[in-house]
Amino acid sequence: MSRYPFSHPLSVPDAQLDFLARFYQASDRPDAVDEYVSFLAPDVDFVMGLNAVQGHAAVRQIRQNMWGGVVSRKHAPAAVFTSGKGDGKDELMLNGTVSYGLRNGTRVDNVGWAAHVVFAGSDELRMKRYQVWIDGAPLSKALAEQAAAGQTSQ
Repeated sequence: MSRYPFSHPLSVPDAQLDFLARFYQASDRPDAVDEYVSFLAPDVDFVMGLNAVQGHAAVRQIRQNMWGGVVSRKHAPAAVFTSGKGDGKDELMLNGTVSYGLRNGTRVDNVGWAAHVVFAGSDELRMKRYQVWIDGAPLSKALAEQAAAGQTSQ
């Protein structure tokens, strides 16, 4: 599995780094809903910006909404950090950027984000909590402009 070139402590297991790479690759594909949800525990606490939900069904709805005016998304994780709790392997922080392509051809590039991942305590890697902090203003502004242009051209 090719990984994103993010920096990380040597203590982070390769399996988790591969997991994160696959997760963000699935996140960048609009047709990968089932694959995306497979990275999450069934009762996941999922927080995306101001949206906080629990469970697979609610995550599916948020994911559908996230692709509303967007045709492409590309995450570029930059770094993974351990939490400092215990061995630090079941709780990670990440940061990076994400770039979007909109339906009208406009691009919103290099929007900064940070994420908190808590893995479920099981043999199979799954997230029991996933929280993202992101500056939503650049994308919101571009989507509003896209919607306004669509309404005025009708």
